[in-house]
Amino acid sequence: MSYRTTAPAPRTQHDTAPRRFAPHRTAPHRTAPRRTALHRIALLVAAAVLAPVLATLVVAAPASAIDDGTLGIRPELESDFFHIDLAPGAAIEANAIVSNHSDAAVTLLNYAVDGQSTEQGAFALAAQADVQTAVGSWVTLDAESITVPANSDLTVPFRLSVPLTATPGDYAGGLIIQSPPVEGETTTSDGDAALRLDVIQRQGVRIYLTVAGTATTALGHGDLSWERSGDAVTFTLPIENTGNTILYPTADLSLNSAIGVTTTLQFDAPESILPGATLNLEATLPQAAFIQFGSADAELVSAAGTEQVSATFTYVPWWILLIVLLLVVAIAFGVWRTTLFVRRARRALAQVAGSAMPAVPATSATSATTTPDAATLTHTPDTDTPDTDDSDAPLRRPRR
Repeated sequence: MSYRTTAPAPRTQHDTAPRRFAPHRTAPHRTAPRRTALHRIALLVAAAVLAPVLATLVVAAPASAIDDGTLGIRPELESDFFHIDLAPGAAIEANAIVSNHSDAAVTLLNYAVDGQSTEQGAFALAAQADVQTAVGSWVTLDAESITVPANSDLTVPFRLSVPLTATPGDYAGGLIIQSPPVEGETTTSDGDAALRLDVIQRQGVRIYLTVAGTATTALGHGDLSWERSGDAVTFTLPIENTGNTILYPTADLSLNSAIGVTTTLQFDAPESILPGATLNLEATLPQAAFIQFGSADAELVSAAGTEQVSATFTYVPWWILLIVLLLVVAIAFGVWRTTLFVRRARRALAQVAGSAMPAVPATSATSATTTPDAATLTHTPDTDTPDTDDSDAPLRRPRR
C-alpha cells in the first residue's frame, strides 16, 4: 500500500509487552521511480499484448465499497475497506475516493464515526451525533463538507492518529458521506400536531484498525433460552466479546427428546462481533412437536475456543395440563370418598355385630354368684342317715 505513515513516539514501558499484532509498516513514498523511455515503451507493448488474455482469465474485484449508482465511496488502494496496522502513538495518511455518477454537482457532509455490532450480529456505523471514542475520534479530515463535480471522482484525504495510550487490539470505524436532508411531506392526523419525515441518505466505507500489542481472544455467553410462538420455537443464546480481537463465532443446536422433535439446527452466524460488543444468536425450529420432553444443547465455536450450553426443552399445551390436573383432582377425590366409605362401613358392621352377640359373659357371672345360694337352699341328705322314702316309713301315732 502507498499509505504514508509517521513514526510513533519513543517507546514507553507499555510498548515493551510482547506483541502478536503486526506492527505498522512504513510504505514506500508516493513518487514513482524514474524510468527510461525505452522501459516505458516496453511496458506499454507488453500491456497491449497481454491485456486481452488477462481479460479472459481474471475477473477484477468491485472497485467501490459502497456505491448505489448515484454516489459512492471507496478506498484509494483497496477494493473494499481500509485495513490499517499501527502502533500506539503512530499515525497514517490515506485517501478515500468519492464518486458522483449524476449529471449535477453534489455537496456532501464528510465525517468519521466508530463501528459497532448490532444485536443481530450485523456491522453498523454509529450516528454522527453519537459520542466517538475510537476510530471516529482518531480520524482528522480537511473539511466537514465536500463538493463533488458531476460524473467525476473526488479524492478525500484523511489522517488517522492512534493515541499513545490506546490499548492493543482491533478497532473499527468508517468514513461517511451524507447527502443534504430531503424534506418530506407534512401530514396531520385527526387534528393532531403536524408530522414531517425528512430523509437523510448516507454511505460509508469501513476502516479496520489493528493496534499492535498482545492479542486476547475471549468470548462469554449467557443462558440458552427458548420461546414458542404458534408452531415455531426460537432459541436465543446471548454472547459477548470480552477480548480485544474481532471474532467470527458460529453455533449449532442439538435437540434431544424422549417425546417430540430430535434434530439439529444452525444458529444465524453473525457477520462479526467487535471487542466489547454483545449480541444474540438465534435459531428457529419452524414446526415444533405437539408435546416436547427433552433438552437443547448448543455448541459455540470461535477463535476463543468451544463452549457447551444446555437448557431443558419441555413443552405441553396448557389445556392438556388442565385436563391432567382435573384428572388428578378427580382421582384424589375418588380415593378420598372410597376411603371414607370403607371406614364408615367397617364401623357400621362392627356396631351390628356387637348388638347381635348374646350376653354370655353377664350370664356366667350371674350363675357363679347364685350357685352357692341355691346350694344352701337345697337339702342335702345326711350321709349318716340312709336314704329312705317317707312313704315306706310306718305310721306312728303322735305322742300325747
